[in-house]
Formats: sequence, C-alpha cells, structure tokens
Amino acid sequence: MFFDSSKDMEKIKSIFKVSVAVSLVFFFSSCDEIHECIFNINPEIHNKRLDIGVLGVEYYDVITAEVSNEVFDNDYIYDFDVYGDLPPGIFLDFDRRSIEIYGTPEEVGVYRFEVELSVESYDEYGYDGSPTCEDSTVREFTIQVVE
Repeated sequence: MFFDSSKDMEKIKSIFKVSVAVSLVFFFSSCDEIHECIFNINPEIHNKRLDIGVLGVEYYDVITAEVSNEVFDNDYIYDFDVYGDLPPGIFLDFDRRSIEIYGTPEEVGVYRFEVELSVESYDEYGYDGSPTCEDSTVREFTIQVVE
C-alpha cells in the first residue's frame, strides 16, 4: 500500500487508535466471559491418586478443587456431583471446596467414579450465570481396595 501524503498516514493512525480504545473498553467493561477465557478462569479439580484402601481398615482421603487463576476463588459456590462406584462402606462428605472420602471398605476391588464440579458466583447485582470460562469440569478417580 502506498500513501500519497502524511495526511493519509495520520488518518490510518487515528483509526488504529480508536479501534484499540474501543477494543479495550469492550474487553474491560462489557464482556466478562472474554476476560474469563483469556485468563483461563475455570473450575479445577486437583489431580491426585487416591490412597489404596485395605479391607476392614478405616479409610480417609480428600479431593480438593479451586477456580484456577482467580484470586477470590473462595467467593464462588462449589457444587460437586459424583457418578460411578464407591467401595461398599465408603462415604462422601462435601465440604465447601473439597470432598472427604471416609469409611471402612467392605469389599475388595477396583472402584472407578467421576467427580463433576460446577461453580457459581454472586456479585452486588445478584447471580452471575457464567462466572468462569467453562461451566464445569470432570475428573476420574479410582479407589483400589486390597486385603
């Protein structure tokens, strides 16, 4: 592209500055979801290998979660769902940002289950239907019970 004068170059610079300004205003004020995705603000279930259970011996372990890249992740409401098989005699207790797994295993075997985490938040205006880039996350876990 050839410019006939510095006047054309000034027009292009001016258009560019206005475009950048409008983009920044849009980014920082009107669209939280873009901000959430750019900074990867998502529900996260920490990856860990659960302890092996021993038949007839008390079992305890914890699965923890957070909202990644969010300073105020304690302000979110964490909602866990668990799908699959737990060893007979093992129970779950949901505690804010974690799941406590406890009990006394009654059968030997390998038990697989999934944990799904969804988060919600409220601000001064009420419920935020999409407080993170992704609505939820799922992670698979296994508990092995041996004799």
